[in-house]
Amino acid sequence: MLFFLLLSSSTLFAAENYFSSHARGWHWYDDPKQAIDDEEAKKTPSEQMNAVRATIENSLNKAILYPNKENVKNYIVMQNALMNHASQFDHNWQAVLLENPDLNYSLIHPTNNVAKQVEYDQQKLKEDAVIHELASKSGLFFFYRSTCPYCQKFAPIVKDFAESYGITVIPITTDGTSFPEFPHSYPDQGQAVKFNVTVEPALFAVNPYTHQAFPVAFGLTSQAEIKRNILNIATHFEGEAK
Repeated sequence: MLFFLLLSSSTLFAAENYFSSHARGWHWYDDPKQAIDDEEAKKTPSEQMNAVRATIENSLNKAILYPNKENVKNYIVMQNALMNHASQFDHNWQAVLLENPDLNYSLIHPTNNVAKQVEYDQQKLKEDAVIHELASKSGLFFFYRSTCPYCQKFAPIVKDFAESYGITVIPITTDGTSFPEFPHSYPDQGQAVKFNVTVEPALFAVNPYTHQAFPVAFGLTSQAEIKRNILNIATHFEGEAK
């Protein structure tokens, strides 16, 4: 559909006019194109484009329903005009981007694989910096029950994530039995009620300086989801990373 937006309506109407009444159109004293141009100039761009679409559709339908040489040729002429305008549009598009690089979307959001990898690496550095900053101020409260199969699978995930970013974990066992990943867990002494833990496992980010606590994960969750949730907490409550 982009091609339809690139076509000048006056070119198409001139082509249609010639093929519908070419004998009269060749006379030097009778220039129908000028009259068409004057009429088209009074229309808004949207009105002109609607007329262009109608002209192209009518020409195509006519060539399909009545596929004689003249109708097919008429449609080919319009298609060639369309391609010429598309080529000119593309040429000017590239020229404008070279003159105004700040308008080039691909510079901000790369599309080629090499540039996309660089963008990904830069984004990861920013995200890691945000999490490390949060780790310097906050820790994680990990609530679990030793007989919970989801807690058993989640414990190594929490441990690996915390070690990767240097985050302190306070493991709290609600049934008094510790996991091997957290052998020095604390028995629950009312913390689960205070944090309103109704689902296990449960993970909270806690800032001991401001006494603020934010839920990070409930149930079995991947490291990617933990990271995403922590980033949401950090950027929402501490401002986006620069």
